[in-house]
Amino acid sequence: MKILDRYIGQVVTQSVLGVVLVLVVLLAMVGFADEMDKIGQANYTVGVAAIYTLLYLPMQIYQLFPLSVLLGTMMGLGLLASHGELVVVRTSGISIVRIIGSVVKAMSLPIVLVIIIGEVVAPPAYQYAVHARVKAMAAKISLNTDYGLWARDGSMFIHVRRVENDGRLIGIQVYNFDKDMQKMDFVLSAESGVFDGQKWLLSKVRKGLIEKDRVVLKAFPELKWQTLLDPDLITIVSVKPDELSSFKLWNYIQYLKDNDLEYAQYELAFYNRLLMPLSIIAMVLIAVPFVFVSPRHSSIGQKVVTGFLIGIVFYIANRLIGQMGLVYNFPPILAAVLPTLLVIMAAGLLLRRLR
Repeated sequence: MKILDRYIGQVVTQSVLGVVLVLVVLLAMVGFADEMDKIGQANYTVGVAAIYTLLYLPMQIYQLFPLSVLLGTMMGLGLLASHGELVVVRTSGISIVRIIGSVVKAMSLPIVLVIIIGEVVAPPAYQYAVHARVKAMAAKISLNTDYGLWARDGSMFIHVRRVENDGRLIGIQVYNFDKDMQKMDFVLSAESGVFDGQKWLLSKVRKGLIEKDRVVLKAFPELKWQTLLDPDLITIVSVKPDELSSFKLWNYIQYLKDNDLEYAQYELAFYNRLLMPLSIIAMVLIAVPFVFVSPRHSSIGQKVVTGFLIGIVFYIANRLIGQMGLVYNFPPILAAVLPTLLVIMAAGLLLRRLR
């Protein structure tokens, strides 16, 4: 049985790695092509674009690994089926559940490796890539993003606690210094800000003018604000919840809870990361019985197309259910686990059909 485990595991692992390699090449080509229209802006060169594309790849590999496992498993087992080897295995008394166990064992090490990539390698690599990109594209602004957004516009230092999906800024702090950067002129805070096409319109603003012997406080219901920081640049530099490690997500969730701030989207991203191994196993569970359900004469190409469609449906369902959970205030853990549970249930129905 160990020989069978090794053989099936070797074939499936090679197929999964082949899919990962193809995806890496495609993602690199598409990502670099997408950066071509930005080359020439300020100091953004071909080299910076290449660095950004390469450093973004670990995050993309991590996010697409469940799809890679699905396609690789279907291709590997499909290859065995086309050679008649699966028929021999089945007629010798080996159950489909046993074959699934062989594939899951083979995926144990790749799962550990991809989790290390997703938690340790990908987040800092992507943030470094974003910083290098922004520094090259906007020389007058220096940025550092981790929890929220820090930016420098000349003598003005800006902190934005959160950027909403619609581009609205939440929790704005502005610290303005004199030309020599020796003395702070004023401090400004605003509850939110929206871009009207030319300037930012801040709401519920408090401004503290720092004079020699006192601080003069002023309040404004609304205030127009001119800065080099535009919505396009904010979109580029804002770190999305999916691009933070589990550790940083957990710490940020605690910070949001302590300050009575909305944290559901970060909690959803946190549970999605924790459930990544289960999602990968779910892809194996749906792929193995599907190989036996599909016609024997179906080609590897047909299996790849079918697996790709299943993966796309899973990805869309995962995003859709997650966003619906945020809108309708479902528990984030339920919104995160429901798509995977649906896949496992579908796999169970296929297994029952094969018995």
